[in-house]
Amino acid sequence: MFIQKLKKRNKNLIMNQEKIDEQVKKNLFSAKTDVVISALEAIQKKGNKLYIPILFDLLNSSPEPEIETEIKNLLGTVKDKESVNSFLRALENDKYKTIRKEILTACWQNGLDFSTFLPVFIDLIINEDWEIAFEAFTIIDNLDFLPSAEIIKISVDKINEALSFANEQNKYFLNEILLKLK
Repeated sequence: MFIQKLKKRNKNLIMNQEKIDEQVKKNLFSAKTDVVISALEAIQKKGNKLYIPILFDLLNSSPEPEIETEIKNLLGTVKDKESVNSFLRALENDKYKTIRKEILTACWQNGLDFSTFLPVFIDLIINEDWEIAFEAFTIIDNLDFLPSAEIIKISVDKINEALSFANEQNKYFLNEILLKLK
């Protein structure tokens, strides 16, 4: 009896998985601004995390300023914890290098817990220009929770190694992070 209930529950979970509405997806890439805005509003209402990579693609395509603003606003309000991985995959993908600053801004605006990925943000501070480094620093500075001791150790080691060659601005960020991690 228990096995049958478990199988039924698992079947229901599979049936309830979120899907992308193909019409909404098509409308996101419409030539008409009002159609795209309407599709973005539909995503906002549904809250489906599966659209996040599509939104990154759309943002990466240099849309009209009004559409760009709406996408940034939407990404900055994402609250689904499971979407953290989508943001991190985009940050690590060179395909999205031109919108990395916008992705980072959305990360600190949406308030999701990115603490587990502290080393990724530290790498961005070490290796990227000042604007990207500042956005990555802002995420770290606004963390509500620190990651595990193991992640902190990796991060501290990474920072200590980078301090010898970092520029003055990035050194400031890295030293501030060290203070936060102690």
